[in-house]
Amino acid sequence: MPKIASITAAAGIAAALMGGVFAPAASADSNHKYTCTNQGGGPNHRVTCIGNITLSNALNDTTINVGDVNVLSDIQLRNLEAELVEVADNHVNAPVLVQLAALQEAVVNVYRNRLGIIVLPSAINVCSPVVRICV
Repeated sequence: MPKIASITAAAGIAAALMGGVFAPAASADSNHKYTCTNQGGGPNHRVTCIGNITLSNALNDTTINVGDVNVLSDIQLRNLEAELVEVADNHVNAPVLVQLAALQEAVVNVYRNRLGIIVLPSAINVCSPVVRICV
């Protein structure tokens, strides 16, 4: 096997062992940027994501709090951000409850399918403070 193929294979295996493949880049031209961070520690730890949804062609702030004791790595946080951007981009101007529920479902799916962590929807609080609605 050529040396470059060996290096590429080793990098792929290392990435898989670290929690998944390389984080996909969020769309550079999206208006729905999300930033996710670890907050607190121990039983009070949560992951907080802040970004936008679109209502009546206006961007509105959205906050997502995941009550989970697992501290996520930078790669895991970037994977979550990329998925939230994609969901927000695909639900532009849908009813606010539909958009918030889609974001909540995306978080559940990323945790389960990419991170191997089970998080119930009841542990995920998705809010749009502008319209004062949470799911």
